Amino acid sequence: MTTYMIQYEMFKKRDSAPLKQRIEKLGIEAKITPMSHLWLIRSQLDSSEIRDQLLPFIDAKDKLFVVRVDTDDWASWNLNDKEVSWLNQHISVSES
Repeated sequence: MTTYMIQYEMFKKRDSAPLKQRIEKLGIEAKITPMSHLWLIRSQLDSSEIRDQLLPFIDAKDKLFVVRVDTDDWASWNLNDKEVSWLNQHISVSES
């Protein structure tokens, strides 16, 4: 499994629940949402496959960014203990 960061921005005011539910389903092993519209998930899919699975849930002018996270060089501020623990457990170079 690989860790991916997903970030999205919706420009029209609408219900984002279907998109969030799809992201949750893609996070097979684990997922967290440390900030609004930012997800970290563990998945066997690659970034293009994840993007393609999410495209039906966004509009043409919305933004979507999916990136593989494979570094143990990260820092945070004001994340809760559960989120930091998840990051420590799931983000590292050796997980590739």
